[in-house]
Amino acid sequence: MERILRATALDRLMRITLLAVMLSLALPGTAVAEEAAGEESIGETGTDPRDFAAKFMPYYRYTELENGLEQNELVLFGLMPFSKKFAMTYEVPLAYKRDITGTDACAGLPDTPCLGTVPGGGATLPNGLPAEGDGEETGIGDMNLRFMYRTDWSMLGGDWLVGAEFVFPTASEDELGNESLLVKPMVAYVKDLGFWPAPGAFMASMNFYSRDAWKDNGRGDVEQYIGRHFFMLPLHPSGIYALPEIQTIYDFEADHFSLWIGPEIGKLLAPGRILYVKPGWGVDADADTGDRKWSFEMGFRWFF
Repeated sequence: MERILRATALDRLMRITLLAVMLSLALPGTAVAEEAAGEESIGETGTDPRDFAAKFMPYYRYTELENGLEQNELVLFGLMPFSKKFAMTYEVPLAYKRDITGTDACAGLPDTPCLGTVPGGGATLPNGLPAEGDGEETGIGDMNLRFMYRTDWSMLGGDWLVGAEFVFPTASEDELGNESLLVKPMVAYVKDLGFWPAPGAFMASMNFYSRDAWKDNGRGDVEQYIGRHFFMLPLHPSGIYALPEIQTIYDFEADHFSLWIGPEIGKLLAPGRILYVKPGWGVDADADTGDRKWSFEMGFRWFF
């Protein structure tokens, strides 16, 4: 019965996601999208959190944790504007693989099946991954929806956004998700960098407080602070830019702090078409808590 209910919920959420994708592609021709783009023409690279123009961004990411767990994800990401101040993003790992054969739990392969529990890491796997069988699983991961509102606040000379992100337990297999409903209230601060010699430079600090609202039996409590801090730095008139990101995560349950750095490099191929790559490294990563060792992401931003 539980698997039937999960499949039904997954089917509904996938229908919603596909509808969101189609709507985001259709929105550019509507008055809502034109209003959402605003009078400021913010974010020619589609990286500014204040930019609520419709956006579609598929990307691939490879991640290796310090304990040997490997993840491969093909993700659909998009933004739907409802007005120039209110928008929703969706993020769905449509193809997701986790491989724990390189961890201590699978040291007995091929004679002994993987045994034990593998610690998960960062904002993506706070509960730990059960080690089963051959140590590999492929399917669909947990999806999330994020709602953002651009306020009129002007504290510290910048712009402020508030909102919340919801992570739904839509994974097709237990080993590919958290089996939890996570709620993440968000506040973000964005400020233009006038000292940078090229226009379009800004800094952004997005701050989330993550807490489980529901979880399956056997899953641990989730309580985390997640900070994502960016610096947008245009480098060349041809459309080349750097977007270094620093992620700070504090796990209240484990009393553990982790730090990750990812310098994105992108190129504006045409108006509204951006190709980017983003390597990343964990700083002093801890294997016992499942911190990220390194990652590589490549994607395409198509915004309107």
